[in-house]
Amino acid sequence: MEQFKFTPRTNLKEKYPKSSPEAIDFLEQVLIFNPFFRISLTKCLEHPLFAAVRMPEKESILGKTVDLAFEKEDLKRPRLRQLILAECASYLPDKDKRKMKTK
Repeated sequence: MEQFKFTPRTNLKEKYPKSSPEAIDFLEQVLIFNPFFRISLTKCLEHPLFAAVRMPEKESILGKTVDLAFEKEDLKRPRLRQLILAECASYLPDKDKRKMKTK
């Protein structure tokens, strides 16, 4: 990731001046690149932004950790490109997948 230049954080209050403080707070906690510092799913669901629409009695938690092994990889440009193309290809109809190269 060191190949990407540092980009300062965008002031979301200025970018979205009509948004509620709860919406800005939620975005600031979710849009963190490092997953170690990013808000957890449980905390997302508990965030005040969703208080009016949340129905905890209908929610269920999987109960096991989701393994995102790619977050532990040393992602150099070729591997990152391969992962992005594979993800994009997963949304294509089968006939179009053959046209994409993920090498």
